[in-house]
Amino acid sequence: PLIKVIMHSLAFGTLRAFVPKKDEVGITHAQMEMTLDVMAHSLVYWVQELYLANLLAEKGRIFAMTSSGGHSAIPYYGAVSAAKAALESHVRQLSVELGPLDISVSAIMAGVTDTPALRKIPGNTEMIDIALKKNPRNRLTTTKDVAKIISLLCKEGGEWISGGIINADGGEDIVSYVGQN
Repeated sequence: PLIKVIMHSLAFGTLRAFVPKKDEVGITHAQMEMTLDVMAHSLVYWVQELYLANLLAEKGRIFAMTSSGGHSAIPYYGAVSAAKAALESHVRQLSVELGPLDISVSAIMAGVTDTPALRKIPGNTEMIDIALKKNPRNRLTTTKDVAKIISLLCKEGGEWISGGIINADGGEDIVSYVGQN
């Protein structure tokens, strides 16, 4: 059977400062490379392997989970942020290269979602608090929210959406200022 949907969602990277404070250890060359390889480049490797094995279905969909870190700075998130930016670039390139095969490739940018991966990010409690204030719907994004959007994109007609970043965040990322309550 051919593969119709690929979901790339890897949360395995180093969360360290590029320039550490006196009491911290900064990110190493190996940690930076590993983070980008696992969280970004692996999408390309997966697609290459599946393509070479003739396993990609026509009108297939490929999704890669990104985050607002791909375009904004978050403390200790530098390597992951770089990986998300690279992943978004890979999505664009794969979209162009797989377009003639009628395969779409999109990045899904979920809002802050309370997951085990989020809980590993230093300052995650503050991230949750800020996201709750920023989100016009006054709640965090859920995994169910993201699943519903992916389901919609897998329906007939969804193949025309390709190469971009789809905000699955209830409007959270467009809010840049949160006033005092």
